[in-house]
Order: sequence, then structure tokens, then C-alpha cells
Amino acid sequence: MKQQPSVPLEHLSQAIEEYFAERQASILPSGKHTTDGKQLSWCGDVLEYLTEGLAERLAARGITFSKAFPGPFRLMDEDQLTDGRHVRRFWTTALDHGCPVARLCTYFFHRHDRVTLPQPPRVVAYPPGHPEPDAEEPA
Repeated sequence: MKQQPSVPLEHLSQAIEEYFAERQASILPSGKHTTDGKQLSWCGDVLEYLTEGLAERLAARGITFSKAFPGPFRLMDEDQLTDGRHVRRFWTTALDHGCPVARLCTYFFHRHDRVTLPQPPRVVAYPPGHPEPDAEEPA
């Protein structure tokens, strides 16, 4: 008998995005500091701040990741959009008590000329066997 995932797959990406929103609320309007005094000097610091603590929160529900969340970045996974934004795609596999339950793609929208993010990261959950597409565009 198969064990049901502790977090329904259709809610996994939503749970991660809600965590990002909680963390985003701690970033001051300038985008350069957090309410606890952490300094953010570039968009990568913001992504690191948003994801900090996520693995521990989901581990309490039995969800872990095959690679550190959000997953490795490859240079070919960054596209420049027409409005000056860039989008990077980070891939990892979510595991429920050690069994693959979803391939997660985190779309990280940023600008190279600003610390603040033009929009929050978006997470899309795919079935566990879904391959990493070469050039998938965010919807």
C-alpha cells in the first residue's frame, strides 16, 4: 500500500510560495535590510533570505529535497526578459519521507541593477519523473 504524501502535491508549491511571502514581509521597503537587521546587497541575498529556514519547516512535515532548495543554478537557466528583468530557473526534487513526490522549478525574477525583486519567486510542482526542460518559460 502506498503512503499518501504528508503535503498534497497540489499544495506543495503553494506552501513554498506562502513561506516566501512570510519572509518577504520581513524585508524593509528599501529592500536592503530586514526587520531583524540583516543586510541584503544584491538580488541573490534576497533569494537566500527568502529560502532560509524553508527546508527545516518542510522537514517537520516529512518533506526534504534531493538538492539544497531551490536547487543548483546553471548559466543557461537565466533568460533576460524584454523589460530588463531576468528569470532564473532552479530545479530540485521534493521527497516525502525519502520518496520522490515532485520536481520543483523555482522561477526567480530579478534585475541586475536592483536589490529588490520585481516579483516574488514562483514555484511550479511537476510529477517526479518530469525532465528539466531546456528553455521553459514561466506562465
